[in-house]
Amino acid sequence: MKCSLPIIAVLLTAHAAVAEDVNVRYRLTGLFQPDRVDDLRRQAGTLTTRDGGAAARVTLVDVDYETAVVTFAYDAGSKPFQGQNPQQVRDRINGLLRNASRGSFGVHPPGTLNPDQLRRERLAVAGLDCKGCAYGAYRAIATIEGVERAVVSFKEGHVTAWIDPAKTDREALATALRKAHVDVTDPETAQGTPATHR
Repeated sequence: MKCSLPIIAVLLTAHAAVAEDVNVRYRLTGLFQPDRVDDLRRQAGTLTTRDGGAAARVTLVDVDYETAVVTFAYDAGSKPFQGQNPQQVRDRINGLLRNASRGSFGVHPPGTLNPDQLRRERLAVAGLDCKGCAYGAYRAIATIEGVERAVVSFKEGHVTAWIDPAKTDREALATALRKAHVDVTDPETAQGTPATHR
């Protein structure tokens, strides 16, 4: 019985040395208005994943509204994450986040362009009179390939997207909004003339 306490102390020390939180950064979708940062913190401040009887926590470390980049920390040595490659880790965190937020937030690989290489497109819209309508407009354009970030202001009546100009353009944004039954009042897209706004 004498040696049981030192053995327990050694085991606890060894476990503490193995446990190591790893930070991962992703592009976040669902962050279409500033107050969504609070929604994210409330819904996904700490997430828990399980593998059999073993559990691991995923903790929200930081969210940058201006770039739509989120940082999570997870214990890479925990059973749920052991042996998983970066895509599997992202898929697991995305699943936890989508479940906790009822599908309104998601994580994706970081964009390949620097922020100064993206083109900002702002389109005037009408008929968005609530947060739900704004989210609908956001979802219409956020899923377009080449859209790195988007925000919606129903109070000011515009949708803004930062895009990879090699993958999408202003007219694709307007078309997606119209398909989602958003009234695009922007004169440049109504005439079909391309425009670049920085």
